[in-house]
Amino acid sequence: MNKKITHMGALLLTILLCGSCKKDMPGVYSGQQFLEFYYDNDIKAVTAGYSTFFYKDPSVQYDTVLFHVRAVGTVPNKDSYIKFTAFADTSASPAYPDAVAGVHYVPFDNAALKLLWKIDADSFQAYVPIITIRDTSLKTSTYQLHFKIDQSDDFAPGNSNHTEGIVYISDRLSKPSNWTASFFLGTYGPVKHQFLIDQSGDRWDADFIATIGSNTSLQAYYLFKFTQALKAVNAARLAAGQTELREDPALATSAVTFPPL
Repeated sequence: MNKKITHMGALLLTILLCGSCKKDMPGVYSGQQFLEFYYDNDIKAVTAGYSTFFYKDPSVQYDTVLFHVRAVGTVPNKDSYIKFTAFADTSASPAYPDAVAGVHYVPFDNAALKLLWKIDADSFQAYVPIITIRDTSLKTSTYQLHFKIDQSDDFAPGNSNHTEGIVYISDRLSKPSNWTASFFLGTYGPVKHQFLIDQSGDRWDADFIATIGSNTSLQAYYLFKFTQALKAVNAARLAAGQTELREDPALATSAVTFPPL
């Protein structure tokens, strides 16, 4: 999948640079084409994606986030096109400023991009792209792009529980959405986050954390690894006349810690 995404990202950039709680079900599926984001559990959810320029080379100005969509009802017998509409959102949690078209993402009326929002003939699913743009404002804040499946010439929105998507866009080290209060490595801090990256070589972003999930053996491995590494780092820092590793060098209460083994 990573190779596929990388290949598609390169292709997209070439094209672009060139040129409520109640569940609403569609009334009738027969003879119609509906579209929704792919889901595993039939509960209301906003499909989330992440675009983090922090880990990319400074020369990279665009990023591609793919969303898995599927047709419901009839299988398209021709290439069938999708319409997305962005909208301001004040209810998302966590809440961030709304992304600005043309500044943080390629506008949804971009002709080249709209050609890629489709499900091919005789297929019922596709991965479709949202293209984000690197902007200096992403260094100081994360932005959110909230959008929905809208009525197009070929598709009507499907199950309303699964017709909204959101992309979180940033160019800084920020707290992953799945680093919750019960996260196995303890409380979040940017210094701790950078420590994890330095010690493991992994991003520790939302996508990477999702690969660990509830695997308790893997969690125990990482907790032990980082606890031992922190002891070594702190010993070296103290020997050099520095404080232990802290989120704020001036506050002893901000020392980086991990839950006990």
